[in-house]
Amino acid sequence: MSFKLESQHKHILKLIKRDADKDGWATVSEALFSTLSEVMPKELCVFEKLDNGGRAKLTDEGKSIINAMKWL
Repeated sequence: MSFKLESQHKHILKLIKRDADKDGWATVSEALFSTLSEVMPKELCVFEKLDNGGRAKLTDEGKSIINAMKWL
């Protein structure tokens, strides 16, 4: 991955983790879905479009980044 995470990317990753259900999916509002799904690295999270917005889930690599941020 040749992408430098900025503070806003890290914040979104934390929000996805915080709001995730038992299956790992977090609800994303319709207003934010298109923007977030375009700017977030595909290696770290996946987005799925729904009728009323969408949802996001961390990939295994995204979960590893979250875990590593505890040490930074």
